[in-house]
Amino acid sequence: MNTGIVIKNMNGYFYVQDEVGNMHECKVRGRLKQGRYSLLVGDRVTFDPAGTIEKILPRHNELKRPHVANLDQVILVVAAHEPDINELLLNKLIVMIEHADIPLVLCINKCDLQDDNTAALEALYRQIGYTVILTSTRTGEGLDVLKTQLHHKVSAFAGPSGVGKSSLLNAIEPTFAFQTGAVSDKIKRGRHTTRHASLYSLDGDSFIMDTPGFSAIDFSDISEERLTSLYPEFLAVEENCKFNPCYHEHEPICGVKEALAAGQISTGRYESYLVIREEIRSQRKW
Repeated sequence: MNTGIVIKNMNGYFYVQDEVGNMHECKVRGRLKQGRYSLLVGDRVTFDPAGTIEKILPRHNELKRPHVANLDQVILVVAAHEPDINELLLNKLIVMIEHADIPLVLCINKCDLQDDNTAALEALYRQIGYTVILTSTRTGEGLDVLKTQLHHKVSAFAGPSGVGKSSLLNAIEPTFAFQTGAVSDKIKRGRHTTRHASLYSLDGDSFIMDTPGFSAIDFSDISEERLTSLYPEFLAVEENCKFNPCYHEHEPICGVKEALAAGQISTGRYESYLVIREEIRSQRKW
């Protein structure tokens, strides 16, 4: 029996790369279609010589949107400018990735266009504890650092449209030849150029996943209690909260609100937490 990793799913066929780099067009055995979960890009599988996938090997994580499996890290790409960073959207994406328990690397692309606001955001997320990489496909800055970050890992590139994900991937490996799209002058967003999640082999044990832009953010599987744990800077001061659980809003003697008042927690991050919490509460009412 052969083993491999699902590279893409197209028209009912799953394309699996085996351990020596050969590609196989496979179908799924009927009993797997009735299983607990569907086969995803990133799944490790066993398959027979005829091209039938026999078994999905255990997953170590799963991201819901886009629906992919077994990621070692997510490279969350934003642009320093064109389009400008939407802090609320950025924090929503971070919460989704944190909830999936996948390590996160923040990549600020188009760094040749950065200003003081971009520098402040970079400093903020570094202080929280995230790895931050500055890149520019125009100047080449940071590309070697990004390539090193990808070695020996399965990495998903994600983020809003128009921030240069496909251009970054083409700069890392020109043979990928991803389609790129300009930012719309009218709506200041990029056009979606990636339609399906696909995995690309960078070398023998390094894979890159290009994913469709996040267009429908869903917090339906995140509880209010879980949300508080998805802000690392909150965890550092929650021991000073009087109540457990503490939702860090109306409760007295709250370590998070004390840290906020002292300037130890970003106002923007805290406000994003309140917005997301309200979205979760609204979804629960239905």
